[in-house]
Amino acid sequence: MEIQLSPPKNKYPGRIIAIILCAGKGTRIKDVFPSIPKCLIKIQQLDNITILNYLISALLDIKIDLIEIIIGHLGSQIEEYIRLTKVKNKKRYRKVGIINSGEEYQKGSFFSFLSLSKNLSKYYSRDLFLVFPGDTIFPKEILENVLYLIYENGDSFRNFPSIFFQEKKKEANSKGLISIVETYSKDKKFFLKKIVQIDCNIQNLGQTKQVVPILSFPYKFIINIIDKAEKMKVNTIKDMLNLLVESKGQEIIVNKLSSESQFYDIDSESDLISFEKKVDNSCSD
Repeated sequence: MEIQLSPPKNKYPGRIIAIILCAGKGTRIKDVFPSIPKCLIKIQQLDNITILNYLISALLDIKIDLIEIIIGHLGSQIEEYIRLTKVKNKKRYRKVGIINSGEEYQKGSFFSFLSLSKNLSKYYSRDLFLVFPGDTIFPKEILENVLYLIYENGDSFRNFPSIFFQEKKKEANSKGLISIVETYSKDKKFFLKKIVQIDCNIQNLGQTKQVVPILSFPYKFIINIIDKAEKMKVNTIKDMLNLLVESKGQEIIVNKLSSESQFYDIDSESDLISFEKKVDNSCSD
């Protein structure tokens, strides 16, 4: 049964800040785009705009309060791209900022994320942070679904970190790795047991809880992570979440999103080709 969206009853009692991670090297697609950050790849089927601009535009459309882009590898290109975009659309893009991770991105996505600590003086205790990968195409419907859940369940989002999933059935031509969630229930909520990566090529998946790569972190959780980062010994955000659940007893809420809209991770050339084919086929139906 799909989640039916309706106008939210009440707004989240603080700012909602989007963090877009654009610091990685994009090793699986660098042979095709050796000198362009993945987030700046232009998608012909999306009116020839970049993956990053597609996400920023959708976030601005749903009235996100602030957008921070974390850069690293080839970061000067992203910085210049945002600068020029602001020149053309000064009023619309005034909410968009840049955080330079320096060389920290080379250690993994967790360390790129920790660059947020450089801007801590800008944030307040009621702020809620939504973390996005900069190389994923998200239809606006998914972002609206996330915002709806935040508005409807403000207390949960203010007190717990959260992740999201869609119920998906394996397609006949499914290939590659996907992340799924294992959960347990408590107080009529789903909580994270573990994030697992599985290979579609060798496993009969059936119905799965596929991770939607959007994270929700309240301010106090981020402060706690920054304080404990040196002791955690992890490189990726996924490993950080699994560690917190398994060894620290951290409760992380798992939220179901509607499965009507699909997101697309652009990790490789084949991902890009697959997305282009699906869009072309949907337009011809």
